[in-house]
Amino acid sequence: MGMCPYARAFAGEVLSAPGVGGAILTTTCDQMRRTAEWLSLAGGPPVLLMNVPATWQTPAAARLYRDELQRLGRFLVSLGGRRPRRERLAETMERYDACRAILRGAAGTLGGRRASEMIARFDLGEEPDGSASAAPPCGTAAPGRADSGQCCTPGGRRAALPVALVGGPLARGDERVFDAIEQAGGLVVLDGTESGVRALAAPLDRRRLRDDPLLELVDAYFGTIPDAFRRPDALLYEWLGRELAASAARGIIVWRYVWCDMWAAAAARLSEATGLPVLDLHVSGDEAGLGRTVHQVQAFMEVLK
Repeated sequence: MGMCPYARAFAGEVLSAPGVGGAILTTTCDQMRRTAEWLSLAGGPPVLLMNVPATWQTPAAARLYRDELQRLGRFLVSLGGRRPRRERLAETMERYDACRAILRGAAGTLGGRRASEMIARFDLGEEPDGSASAAPPCGTAAPGRADSGQCCTPGGRRAALPVALVGGPLARGDERVFDAIEQAGGLVVLDGTESGVRALAAPLDRRRLRDDPLLELVDAYFGTIPDAFRRPDALLYEWLGRELAASAARGIIVWRYVWCDMWAAAAARLSEATGLPVLDLHVSGDEAGLGRTVHQVQAFMEVLK
């Protein structure tokens, strides 16, 4: 009772999936912080709770994050990993940087669900196929309706209303929300969930990468990824302002699990900050909750029409 559905699913996966050598959680979410404490007492694999400072604009916060990256490295070595040479770290970072560039391109050309699944596979270790980003854009204006604010659904079906999906992470099965939006006459043109492009690290500076790869790692992750937990949270609204304008989204759907106070507060501010209609979807992670989600999405799309 009182446990976030995503945190509960994460804990269940750690304890039940075969071959899990360790679990890494962060302090960006109180529910995940408590999950780390619970897993440490549950007799499962070793657990590392990585401290990610909410304050991000001070040199002290960046130094703390760098220290935590080094602590993470020591944890991985204790599980059987190897400390990489500087050159090897830089090469690995460049490879991941190229993968993220492909994912960003795919997010602008594939349907919302396909792009989300592509990012999920990348998170599980599968490198993305660069040919996906060469597909015809699915967020382009419908023929003859360039100024209508509507776009074609994947496959060229009826005109759809472009919306942004913003909020916390999607668990396995939650990708059905993309289908619900499309069936209601919408199309996700911006995936700003933790499972989408918002959580991708910034492009790397190749010159600085060669000089100090660890420092560049700090800048790319800690210095640029916007989120509701950050204080101040100006990065989140700056990112949304740019991306909403570029995507021409007509409305915002906030995806948040029950008990998520941070995204509940953000949902209350988004309408004022962006001037767009906002649907606050507080999901429970069960089939009954999915049914409520479908009805809420349908009603919201009627409002946008």
